[in-house]
Amino acid sequence: MIVSGRVNEAQIAAGVQRALAALAPDVVRIRYSFADDWTGDPSIFFRIVLTDEAFHRGRLSEMVERVIDTVRNEVDPDQFGLHSYFNYRIPSELAERPEPSWA
Repeated sequence: MIVSGRVNEAQIAAGVQRALAALAPDVVRIRYSFADDWTGDPSIFFRIVLTDEAFHRGRLSEMVERVIDTVRNEVDPDQFGLHSYFNYRIPSELAERPEPSWA
């Protein structure tokens, strides 16, 4: 697990809010958590909820690339030595299979 103090959580939260504002209206919310990845490296795991419309527009790869670029630019996990991982869901999927960590 990440040692407290290596990460400025307020700075990360502010970056996530900036990214969310920049990605609106296609992104509903961004959640994140800290953990070591499978290699034991400190990481940040982003959970991105896209609108159903953004998902089904036929430009999903462009949207995913835009999300990754925007979040990395606004949050800059590299400055904290964090690897970043991105997972995506859409509201209709979460309605069928609710996951508390995505709320």
